[in-house]
Amino acid sequence: MSPRAETALGVRPAVHELVTRFRTFPCGAAVKASDQLDPALASSCGAIFVLRANGLELSPVIQRIHSAGKLAVVHLDLVDGLAADHTGVRWLARSGADAIISSHGQAVRAIRAEGVVAIQRLLCANLLGIELGLVAVARSQPDIVELLPGVILPEVADLVMARLTVPLLAGGFIHDAEAARRVLDAGALAVTTSERALWDPW
Repeated sequence: MSPRAETALGVRPAVHELVTRFRTFPCGAAVKASDQLDPALASSCGAIFVLRANGLELSPVIQRIHSAGKLAVVHLDLVDGLAADHTGVRWLARSGADAIISSHGQAVRAIRAEGVVAIQRLLCANLLGIELGLVAVARSQPDIVELLPGVILPEVADLVMARLTVPLLAGGFIHDAEAARRVLDAGALAVTTSERALWDPW
């Protein structure tokens, strides 16, 4: 979808900005430990996915991400000290998160209400899990969906892509450029990965 078409359809500017970053380079750097942050900030990724953090120490991390000219995406469910509820969402929004990830539909709706980009994780353990996840996504209406494990997208694309009306990210077990390209060819907007070799053009 072109930027003009997105605007015509009422896509929120914050969502458009994140999507634009991924169109420029289709990879988000997934940071799970403090020693990964500096390489992520120096990478070509336009968005940094903070997957592990202490809620009380998150604001300076987000400030560093913004100072590097990148967007901060925080996984609410994995931040120590925060619950996946309205209070946790408000804390992250006030800490400066540009987008917030959660697997919980109620949290996704709260994220959108705060004006932050809402990313819902769709965990795919089996076909039933995919079906239930797609039903949950339709109910909560996130801005973006992240499929895990992303490496399976080529196998389930026919089932998943036709049911989504929002962009899809794919994360998990994507360890090399070949796997990343297969996932993108299957319809993903971008991949999210902690593999540093994928944080710069491949």
